Amino acid sequence: MKTTKLTQLGIMLSLMLILGFVEKQFVLVPGVPGIKPGLSNVVLMYALCMLDNKSALALLVVKVLLSGILFAGVSGMAYAFCGGILAILIMMLLLKTKAFGLPGVSVSGAVMHMLGQIACSRLLLGSWAAAAQLPILLVSAAVTGVLNGVIASHVIAAMKKTILSSPSGRADKEEKTK
Repeated sequence: MKTTKLTQLGIMLSLMLILGFVEKQFVLVPGVPGIKPGLSNVVLMYALCMLDNKSALALLVVKVLLSGILFAGVSGMAYAFCGGILAILIMMLLLKTKAFGLPGVSVSGAVMHMLGQIACSRLLLGSWAAAAQLPILLVSAAVTGVLNGVIASHVIAAMKKTILSSPSGRADKEEKTK
């Protein structure tokens, strides 16, 4: 792996961890656990669109592992992994078909993330009790999914215009050609 790409992935992973940490500090809907903006998904969608599926999947796995170790513990890691894998798989599929814009892809990922977490709850707790909150969770997934998709669209459009997204990733090469 080239140094430039490794550096990009390190920065994206750091940003995902910071955003996840900040989100853990706030309760959006009292009494309903699991509702958060999911801003690290903006970074994940950037990786899916601007890098490649393998890199995005690696980011997801490492982010889940590190977030679990730092913030959530083993059970939190299990929930994040189940939701995250379903989310990234549907996002990869929808991006490949090019049938949806980023907001639609993001909503699909958010919904699948919630469904993955409900399934994980069923496996870990042996009960469908968490499914009682599914309507509220799905509405929040739709709202945050749209917001994250719009943010990702703007970030990707802006990054395409910068030297950071140039094939070489080197500013000095760009300067010489101007």
